[in-house]
Amino acid sequence: MDLTPIPPEEGVYCMFDLDNRPAYAGQSSNLRRRLRQHFIRQDSSVSSYGRLDLWDIVSVSWWTTKQTDQAEQELLDYFQPYLNFPAKSDMQTQQGKFNLKESDGTFALMSEDEQAFRQQPYNRVKQKIEHINRMVDKIKYANHSDDTRRTLYEHKRILEENLQDFLGIDEIQE
Repeated sequence: MDLTPIPPEEGVYCMFDLDNRPAYAGQSSNLRRRLRQHFIRQDSSVSSYGRLDLWDIVSVSWWTTKQTDQAEQELLDYFQPYLNFPAKSDMQTQQGKFNLKESDGTFALMSEDEQAFRQQPYNRVKQKIEHINRMVDKIKYANHSDDTRRTLYEHKRILEENLQDFLGIDEIQE
């Protein structure tokens, strides 16, 4: 994966999943290096602990700015990515300071053919089950953070949606 289109500058980013939903957002002093940690080296905490299921991530958009704390908070408020959890923060944001409707760039992580393959309900269910199994093992044997534990529920929610599609039912009965 060639991440050279992503600038090695300060900024914020948001990852989007197979359904084009905001999955995870963050900030970095070097966007290219941080995204390399997520997608190539897979040694960022959210990648290595399983919070991100990289199989689900289709694209990443970024905004360059030196005001990363402010921009990240606005990004989180605007997109509300499901793998970011509200932090206990006293930070007051000045809404509208950054144009989040138009990113500085977007990087597709896979071809349209690969995306179509991954969007097939059977493939989504199989992958999500495998990802949840890995997360359960990591939580059991490494006792990860509360955020990682909460992420397991998000992946369970996605699995339920994928199962509904695979089984062709409108709602899973409890």
